[in-house]
Amino acid sequence: MSSLALMRWLEGTPERYDAGMRALTLGRVAMLHAAVAEASVREPGDRVLEIGCGTGAVTQRLCARGARVTAIDQAPEMIEQAMARVRPSHAGPVTWLEQTASEIDRLPAGEFDAVVLSLCLSDMSPGERSWVLKRATERLAPGGRLIAADEVRAPAGWRRAAQVLWRIPQAAIGWLLVGSLSRPVPNLCDEIRATGLPIRSQTCWLLGSLQLVVAQRAA
Repeated sequence: MSSLALMRWLEGTPERYDAGMRALTLGRVAMLHAAVAEASVREPGDRVLEIGCGTGAVTQRLCARGARVTAIDQAPEMIEQAMARVRPSHAGPVTWLEQTASEIDRLPAGEFDAVVLSLCLSDMSPGERSWVLKRATERLAPGGRLIAADEVRAPAGWRRAAQVLWRIPQAAIGWLLVGSLSRPVPNLCDEIRATGLPIRSQTCWLLGSLQLVVAQRAA
């Protein structure tokens, strides 16, 4: 899978972000967005915290399912694009917050029926991921779901070799553009289990290098 490090460059040009993400995920990103939204909203009125909303592709789907969304992103340009995108098909209320993932501890604990982290964990260090996942878990109401979707390390063997080879040119471009790289999450399920949440389901695409994990807090 292509390096999602280029997301940082794409975030500087929001009008190209969606097209870039389609290319970086070999067209799988729409499938991922649909699966994330379906896993996040069980019934209209569900309260959903979306961390790293980007241009609002997932936000739009969450709203269409009747969720009450709190969407955060650190880039004001991305929030502006997301607000323009969601408004025409608005079905549920959205609260927009310009802040980083590390600031979610400002939000009330036990407040959300679902917390969504889509294509943002691979931009964090292991320590940052651990902190954010723990704080995200604390934001869940009893029975609430944590939905995480990201680039992960492909299973050992030819699939991991293919992932490494595919990332080399993209990593080189990413380094030239932004001076830093995202890295596949080594074991997303284990990092979520470390918060104390049991895994309910996992789905993989792109030879196992793109993963959606759903975990749930006890009722």
